[in-house]
Amino acid sequence: MLMSTYTDKYGPDGVVLIAFLAGVMITILALLQLAPLVEFISYPVTTGFMSAGVITIVLGQLVAMVGIKGSTVNAIKAIETFIIGINQFNTWDLVMGLVCVVILLGIWHLGEITEKAINRTKEPTGWQLFLRYFSMARNAIVLIASIVFVVIMITTTGQSPVGTPEQIEEGFPPIRPPTFQLQIGDETLSFAQTLSELSAPLFVVPLILLLEFVSVAKSFAGGKTIDTTQELLALGLTNILGSFVQSIPVSASFVRSAVNVASGVKTPISNLYTGKTKHPESIMSLILGRRVVITTSRNKCVSFSGGIMLAVLGVLAQYLSYIPTSTLAAVIITSLLPLFKIPQVTMACFRSSKRDLIPMYATFFVGLFVNLTFAILFGVLVDLVFILYPTARPKLIIKSCKFPDIGEALLVVPDKNLSYSNIEFMKQRIIKSAGLTKLDVIVVDGSFVHVLDTTSIKALKETVGFFQSSQKKILFMSWRNHVRDQFVKFDNNHSDLFIPSVSFTDKYDVHLEDQNSLQDIY
Repeated sequence: MLMSTYTDKYGPDGVVLIAFLAGVMITILALLQLAPLVEFISYPVTTGFMSAGVITIVLGQLVAMVGIKGSTVNAIKAIETFIIGINQFNTWDLVMGLVCVVILLGIWHLGEITEKAINRTKEPTGWQLFLRYFSMARNAIVLIASIVFVVIMITTTGQSPVGTPEQIEEGFPPIRPPTFQLQIGDETLSFAQTLSELSAPLFVVPLILLLEFVSVAKSFAGGKTIDTTQELLALGLTNILGSFVQSIPVSASFVRSAVNVASGVKTPISNLYTGKTKHPESIMSLILGRRVVITTSRNKCVSFSGGIMLAVLGVLAQYLSYIPTSTLAAVIITSLLPLFKIPQVTMACFRSSKRDLIPMYATFFVGLFVNLTFAILFGVLVDLVFILYPTARPKLIIKSCKFPDIGEALLVVPDKNLSYSNIEFMKQRIIKSAGLTKLDVIVVDGSFVHVLDTTSIKALKETVGFFQSSQKKILFMSWRNHVRDQFVKFDNNHSDLFIPSVSFTDKYDVHLEDQNSLQDIY
């Protein structure tokens, strides 16, 4: 989804370099134990990003489905390309694409019905197992049928009525390091210039790789905890090594992981040899692409990871040029449609947390009409605003109370830590509230304050000075010892302003002078 944009801009060498650098960044995150950073990307933001990507790519593939070539980096550009290239419109491509879409959706729906039947009976029949794997193999079936069609047409008429890709070079890629100097037009960039040019994809690509990888791991963990750092290390090293054989950035696959689970795979050793499997019929995974599973006995199977891909690269690459472009577009479109989850997530957010709709739709529209690279960053920033705003505007309980030893006083209770982001807000509220009463003592309850920073200490001391100049006194009650020490050690002053703690119950069982006095103002 991401690489199509970067391939158009930087070419194959640029994409391979992105794979290497993304792998290095992810490996560094793993080694520094920074895996939890990925948790700052919320589900609504991820949904908005993925849905925008789906629409963008579907529009681009619809353009390709009718035989039009051009840039489709966002929705506006895709529509513009379609209008400009309308003279390239090919009816055969459109018909082929639509037929493939209908067939793919029909087989997928058949698979859904079969899965529901299997879940009801718990004991799948041979026919149901055949339909399950027939549905999983729908992309391969359609591609093979399309190749046969093109070959027949070329044999009988001498040409293909539908567009096909250019000839793909046969053989294995050479093992060599990626190119660290990008070539853009006639200009060769230095490595420093290359890093600057790739700054945007180097933020987005590792992030998406991490999100997908961790999401797949959690989806198939069965409720068990996963070692995120270990997952990141595996992902980073995979991309680093892959770049030496000209690989694009790679991550986990929901579909192929589901096939492995259905085939009884339990551990990564299945890449070489799979021990016991619940389903000897795993041979049906043969035609699904990356993993070849060959049954050798009733409960054992050997799997050769990537066998089909290696065979294609080695001896079958020439036949890929017979795959119609419209068929590829149909496969991509139908594969991406399940990722468009805006309607479902919108309803869920509307019922539970309406504020999540804002970052989700902000990410979605920026990704749709600007670009995907900026979309996820923008969505995270919008989400952080909602996270940080409560910190910057803490709730304050302010009451007029009578204390046994202090007498009448204005009680102020902040509900969270004091920091540079909220101390000015609290300072202004305390001064304003004190000005509304004739009370000469202000008591700040620090029960919920666990730490202070330099800015908050300085502001509190300024507040102390303000009240002293106004012939009033401010006291600090129920503050933790280490927080009190932070405050006092700032300038070795005001230790006498801290009074002993009182229990929570006693504090709120005080006698109020007037039930209509200043209570719960903020």
